[in-house]
Amino acid sequence: MSKSLSAYIPSIDGLRGISILMVFIAHIGFERIVPGGLGVTIFFFISGYLITTLLIDEFITHRDIDFKLFFTRRLLRLYPPLLFMLVLYGVYLIITRSNFYTAELWASLFYYENYHFFNQPLQSSPICKILWSLAVEEHFYLLFPPLFLILAKTPKFFVSALVMLLFIPLALRISGTMLYGNSGDVIERYTYCLTHTRFDSIMYGCLASLLLHLNISGSFAKVLADKRIFIIALVAIIGCLFYRNEFFRNTLRYSIQGLALFIIVPAIINVKTYQPLKSFLSSAVLVWIGRLSYAIYLTHMIAISALSFLREGGHTIVFYIAVTILTAILAVSCHYLIEKPFARLRKRFKPSYRLVVA
Repeated sequence: MSKSLSAYIPSIDGLRGISILMVFIAHIGFERIVPGGLGVTIFFFISGYLITTLLIDEFITHRDIDFKLFFTRRLLRLYPPLLFMLVLYGVYLIITRSNFYTAELWASLFYYENYHFFNQPLQSSPICKILWSLAVEEHFYLLFPPLFLILAKTPKFFVSALVMLLFIPLALRISGTMLYGNSGDVIERYTYCLTHTRFDSIMYGCLASLLLHLNISGSFAKVLADKRIFIIALVAIIGCLFYRNEFFRNTLRYSIQGLALFIIVPAIINVKTYQPLKSFLSSAVLVWIGRLSYAIYLTHMIAISALSFLREGGHTIVFYIAVTILTAILAVSCHYLIEKPFARLRKRFKPSYRLVVA
């Protein structure tokens, strides 16, 4: 493996900003216009891309992966804001005298909300069921670092293994449509939320990072620099939004989106041709929103649920404004009171070289 560039990349935070805005706007009532699900898929890709870069940097330096440090950093990154969100949720339940399900609390705390939501949808509130995507990421983080360490010494075989693994979720999505039928809520939850049917969305990012750092004959870089391939990838992303066939949406959609992001995201980050797009994503506003993205993700459904009476009362515009303001207040509070202090603590558990911020 060649030495990787491990400097902070603002455009990745900008892309996070775009993604969380897609999720937020979809959830406040524009899901038929704004593809919130695509925003989640982009988050998955970014996560795989950055985590693999972190692991490559550590392996290059030490020829090993310190799993204790890795999982400590992940815990300090993700768990304190999650606890902040669950405390807010508890306050919300007390104020609204809403039903409380102990099983949902355990599912949220121990990262299996996606399987809980699939098996017990009536006991999953909108506030907690969004944690399905966090569960997918955490399950992946448990399995991928050991796999990385096993395969990192044989890079070409590593690439082949990742490519083969990409077909497993697709096969499971196809078999799921046969088991649960091709339409309805059950099959949508099965193909959209479960780890074993969605981990390929993260793995496309892993594969892109691995190919960039291997740089075998510069072949992947040449593909990224080809404008025709970039345009095809953009058309594929857009086509996935408009093609409404149920079988396609439950199966091939995520694979095609992953392949498209496999081209689009690394190209924007690394190819000079797309500097205008990179500059746009590096704008201060988008980068700032991107840095708040995890806090926004955790708190926006609390704001939506708490202020839903405004929409039900016909005050739709007021609802949009109020939810945006309350989400901003909660997210900024979470960022400064929880995320930043624990980010300083997390630095104590980093290897002694510079890494991309995950």
